[in-house]
Amino acid sequence: WAGTDNAPEGAASLLRISAFASFVSVGLGLAMWEQKVQVRTSSMYVAAVALMRAFEIASRALTLAVFAGLTHPYGLWWALLIDYGVMLILIVRHQSVQFTYGLFVALPLVLVSLEPLVWQREDHAVPKDLYYMVRIIEFVLMWIYIIFKQDKVYHHIAQNSSWEGCEALALLSTLGLYVMLLFVWRSARRHELSRDVTDWAEDGSREGLHADGAYSDSDVSSDGSDKPEAAGNPDELPPE
Repeated sequence: WAGTDNAPEGAASLLRISAFASFVSVGLGLAMWEQKVQVRTSSMYVAAVALMRAFEIASRALTLAVFAGLTHPYGLWWALLIDYGVMLILIVRHQSVQFTYGLFVALPLVLVSLEPLVWQREDHAVPKDLYYMVRIIEFVLMWIYIIFKQDKVYHHIAQNSSWEGCEALALLSTLGLYVMLLFVWRSARRHELSRDVTDWAEDGSREGLHADGAYSDSDVSSDGSDKPEAAGNPDELPPE
């Protein structure tokens, strides 16, 4: 609608700015979560994740938009439904989360993988390698359909400048996604950690209930102080 002659002046530009801002905000949000999970990452890594994530959501959204334009009115819904089923199958096979929880986790996965890249493979609802493999297969299948059908089905749409721009951005954002993923993936594996870890000491050791310096309630003295009781019989006199 925004690209047609009947659209209000400036509607097309406003739509492009809104879409660009959405892609950037999603990328920044996921990068901030990555930094919150793994505080030892560098600012360069966080910036790379933000750029990769922006490419990821842009690639997915623009490819679906082009595919939906050629398969209106039910093509988009069928694509999302099939993708949801694939994500659900991968969740069940991986068994990282319970099935009932997986029903809800699979919903955002049809658009973007929300989980931080620094999590270990077994902690993901859908492992990242399988997730991006599915995305590559879907991208190839969708673009095979788009290339062979766009001129035959909707010739007037294919000649629209906005349509061509959307196709070009979808291809460029997909290329940017996988180029950035090659660099981000290596750094994420170096900073890999379990999703159950909530804090890290400055020297990299895990802090929490299993830390070497942790003590239990039995170490607290009977008078309620924090000092642990001395070993042995308290009535015993020290040797002279």
